[in-house]
Amino acid sequence: MQFTAADIDRVLLERFGFTEFRPGQRDSIETLLAGGSLLCIQPTGYGKSLLYQLPAALLGGITLVVSPLLALMRDQLGHLNERFGLPAGSINSDQSDEENAAARDAAARGDIQLLFVSPEHLDHVDRFAALAALPVRLVVIDEAHCISTWGHDFRPAYRQIVHLLRALQERHPQLRVLGLTATADERVEADIREQMQAPDGPPLQVHRSGMDRPNIRLAVVGVASMAHKLAYLAKLIPQLPPPGLLYCATRERTELVADYLRTCGMSAVAYHAGLDPELKRELQADFLAGRTPVIAATNALGMGIDKSDLRHVIHVDVPSSVTAYYQEVGRAGRDGKPARGVLLFDPDDAKIQEHFIDSAQPHADDFSAVLAALADDPLGLTALKVRTGLHPTRVTVVVAELVEQGFVRKRSADGKQVYERTDRPGAPALTRYETQQSVRTRELAAMLTYGRLEVDCLMQTLRRSLGDRDAPACGRCSQCMHQRSSIDIAAEVEHAQHWLATRPSPIAASQRPVMAEGLALLDAELGGDLYRGLFARRESMQPLTPALADLLDRQVRGLAEHFNFQAVVAVPSRDWQQRAEALAIAAEALGVPALPDALVWANEPRARQAELRNNDQRRENVDGRMTLAASRLPIGDLLVLDDFIGSGATLREAGRVLRKAKFPGAIVPLTLARVRWKLGAAGRVR
Repeated sequence: MQFTAADIDRVLLERFGFTEFRPGQRDSIETLLAGGSLLCIQPTGYGKSLLYQLPAALLGGITLVVSPLLALMRDQLGHLNERFGLPAGSINSDQSDEENAAARDAAARGDIQLLFVSPEHLDHVDRFAALAALPVRLVVIDEAHCISTWGHDFRPAYRQIVHLLRALQERHPQLRVLGLTATADERVEADIREQMQAPDGPPLQVHRSGMDRPNIRLAVVGVASMAHKLAYLAKLIPQLPPPGLLYCATRERTELVADYLRTCGMSAVAYHAGLDPELKRELQADFLAGRTPVIAATNALGMGIDKSDLRHVIHVDVPSSVTAYYQEVGRAGRDGKPARGVLLFDPDDAKIQEHFIDSAQPHADDFSAVLAALADDPLGLTALKVRTGLHPTRVTVVVAELVEQGFVRKRSADGKQVYERTDRPGAPALTRYETQQSVRTRELAAMLTYGRLEVDCLMQTLRRSLGDRDAPACGRCSQCMHQRSSIDIAAEVEHAQHWLATRPSPIAASQRPVMAEGLALLDAELGGDLYRGLFARRESMQPLTPALADLLDRQVRGLAEHFNFQAVVAVPSRDWQQRAEALAIAAEALGVPALPDALVWANEPRARQAELRNNDQRRENVDGRMTLAASRLPIGDLLVLDDFIGSGATLREAGRVLRKAKFPGAIVPLTLARVRWKLGAAGRVR
């Protein structure tokens, strides 16, 4: 079917309410509608979603959008279904099995025109087959740089997209393919082209635009610690027009930053992938509607969402690469009005990114461990994590690579995916991951150079990293303007330091089993004398330090303002010597009985949690081993005490036992500390 310029203009106006395109959009849309395949490398804020939404309205069949950005899916679904009259659905990990099944059924019936799918969904053989059978007319690969081993954010699950493309191209010879990214230099571009190109199809075209964002002023501010960051945010944010997005490297830091800003009188919330899906939807809706002036988030939020009026994006932690930074800071000012992008740079933040790089980097021994675990029986992914003890991310990466190279095959066993050895001889090639190690290390080094201000112009540095080799100096960033921050934070730093030393860390509420949000009094990430003192004494007969005992008393009394506690119990422990003392302090603060023997091990765990190597092993270690020894518990709410929380498996086991016994009240966990377990090795990070 041929589409005229009049057809395109009519849909643009009637469906989307626009009278004209942005520069380059018409060319890209006409290329796709003419039957071509296309890679678009365009800056953030370009309006790339229209490049597939408008063709979807004309092509019929299904437009399949593969994207890792769950926030984008939620945002796009709302616009497509409610504003543009284009029926759309999604399949992703934030939805229930029932919601995903409903979307698959709707696609199979032809009830939707756009289907958004997360790349991890393609890994399951049954789901892959169901997608390959759909009447797909256009495949969209969002964040297409993730398909390239030369890209800064290569994801093994993206390898499945190539297999899906080949299956769909064989079934539908006229299939159109659109790749979208804002971060691809020449080498990444060539790699993407090679993988997207149909074996016997016409050459894939590339549309590349300049990467300048002339309305964004960039700046870097050097800081010396988390206290300095919090103090600076408290002084800077009130001076900036809202709304603002604060990017943090970890889930815990989003909570910490939002908590501190609230104590300073600001309306701030935290957003990250670990939150309940319904809460994430509410937070995103409030943010998009302008009801949230400040949101602290990981990169689980921000990429692809339609929030054009963001006036500032502040990176609380250094990102992994210059290209990632460009994408994230580019969320600001998409309406073309002035916006700010600020990086708070502490050189020590590089340790977080180095940890992420190492976690995802498999070694030859990891491949051997997975193959050995599969020597006798097929296993699912969780069983492989338990059997090998490897870092969970590495298991996912290694399994995907072994399948790709033919050493392992996957199959469906009663609807569950399992992996089994093939008879292929030899050893897997690790070239792809040697390349990735080199790429990620080089990208982080470039980002650190940016943070240390060892560049002439900030925007020019970003643009040149993305292929704009002739980009001139911007003339507006802090480097070009020779500006340094004049904000005095000396007094605020002392306040932030005190707050950090006494701030409890929230323990997230859970639905299975149902447990209320609780508290960890101390946090390994922040350390401090109280934290170090706890672990110096916990296996000795020394009592809790007076300062920690006082902190426990105060926090328990604070919790009592929100709950009707009728008793305090503690999880069983082999070596926490202050258990009885902590129970007594909590019970006295509440004026309720302490029940030290209410929860006991029916079967002693095979190992201490600290001796195990990942959280899947820790979960299996305690699963089903605890029991309730008390014949009855008081009616009301229950405080459940432990010395520390790491994976959370032991506290969840306690909650399971209590709910199994039909305990009706709130179950509130309280620990003296939060630790960070090493993953892929035994012991604590700190």
